[in-house]
Amino acid sequence: MLFWRYKVECRGTVILGYFKYIKKTWGVGGVDECTTALKIDLANIKEGKWYDIQYSELILQWINDNKGPEFVIKAGTHTVKDQGMFSYIVRFANIKSILKRAQESHKEVFKTGSMKVSIRDNSATIKMTDTAISDYSCLAWKGCFIGTLEMTNTKGTVNETQCQRKDASHCVFEMTWE
Repeated sequence: MLFWRYKVECRGTVILGYFKYIKKTWGVGGVDECTTALKIDLANIKEGKWYDIQYSELILQWINDNKGPEFVIKAGTHTVKDQGMFSYIVRFANIKSILKRAQESHKEVFKTGSMKVSIRDNSATIKMTDTAISDYSCLAWKGCFIGTLEMTNTKGTVNETQCQRKDASHCVFEMTWE
């Protein structure tokens, strides 16, 4: 397990995004079940406010434990794609322009870790340091990158080739596209 030297936070947008996914997939009953199990009051979660990342991690763990790891990936995919008008505009951008902005976007939403993106012709390497809070985080990040491909109507794949939780110095995701 990693030991964090600083407070780890994310925006309420991430937390609310996971609950939107739960509602879309399992309905209001799924949301009620999760909020009850985790003792989270959604009325107190605001999109732009900062929250302890444990909220996010507990939601991902609940999804994993109750529905399976493939649904954690889908939660990440849904959350990155569910950004209202931004999601619509992104459909007209290409994958490279979105990936160039990814590092700054990460800093706007998370007060943890770093992201470095190296882009080539039909692929990118995404190195993330101090973002693997749990195994569920890695699954959700993979889902986010899959969602980025889907948002830009780009056919491709995403694979995690290194993981900080498995003794690597950082997590590495390889993204390839046609």
